[in-house]
Amino acid sequence: MGPDVLVADVGGTNTRLSRAGPGGWLEDIARFANDDHPSFDAVLERYLSAHAGPFAACCIAIAGPITPERASLTNRDWTIDRAAISARLNAPVRLVNDLAALGHALPGLGAEQTEVLRPASGAGTRNGQALVAGLGTGFNVCLAKTTSEGLVVVEAELGHASLPISVYEALEEALGDKAACFPSVEHLFSGRGLTQLHRALTGESDREAGQIVAEAPDTVRLAARLTGLLARQLVFQYMPLDGIHFAGSVGRGILGPVGRDAFLSAAERGDGAYSEIVSRVPLGLITDDAAALTGLARLALTLARR
Repeated sequence: MGPDVLVADVGGTNTRLSRAGPGGWLEDIARFANDDHPSFDAVLERYLSAHAGPFAACCIAIAGPITPERASLTNRDWTIDRAAISARLNAPVRLVNDLAALGHALPGLGAEQTEVLRPASGAGTRNGQALVAGLGTGFNVCLAKTTSEGLVVVEAELGHASLPISVYEALEEALGDKAACFPSVEHLFSGRGLTQLHRALTGESDREAGQIVAEAPDTVRLAARLTGLLARQLVFQYMPLDGIHFAGSVGRGILGPVGRDAFLSAAERGDGAYSEIVSRVPLGLITDDAAALTGLARLALTLARR
């Protein structure tokens, strides 16, 4: 067997790195707080100081728009240069969007890494399409379609799109004129969005998303209800009859025990045209915070074999 591959999931708040062996297993997983480092290069050097390689290939997921050669984080002044990292590792490197990494991970996720929020209704057939929706430091989605040629993953930047009208109307009902403070999907469905939602709803000073999840059930239930309304729109936008899989720290927080009933009630609301299609789509939660590394390992091992 050849040397292992290196994988990195660069989020807005934390970066995770790991080695992956030929069988796809992960080893030496390490997590670094981005605030403690001036750049991704600094994080990489810290990891390599303990796990020097060699590596046959490297795949890096980034929370932001990418090109084949370069990527920049949406919520942090970090730039990642593919050629420079390739030269540092003496190995081929591929950059992908962080949600695309989760899309590639879907086929390999086990029951211990996911939780069923609503099973499939059993009516109708599937179409091989599944969607990952990530609510964390930012927001984005990724469509994964299983075809006869293998898995096809389609990247997007939905966080920068305007809120669906059904979500905005529910937000306006709860907040009045303050709803105008949420012009895009990411302004609402993210860590900073949950902080701003709580401030608009209660008039309190800013609180961290984790604190809100633990101590502000009314805000959590409102956020969960809005997420359910968003899920309905995602069904029509992407037709993911194989399921919508929510991910990210904020997603896990608001879709936990406190907010789950509000989420499911909004997602299952039976009005509107073609509502039976919405009811057919299974809904799930990716509970493993490092799940993206599984998808990156698959990509990196494929890159190493070329």
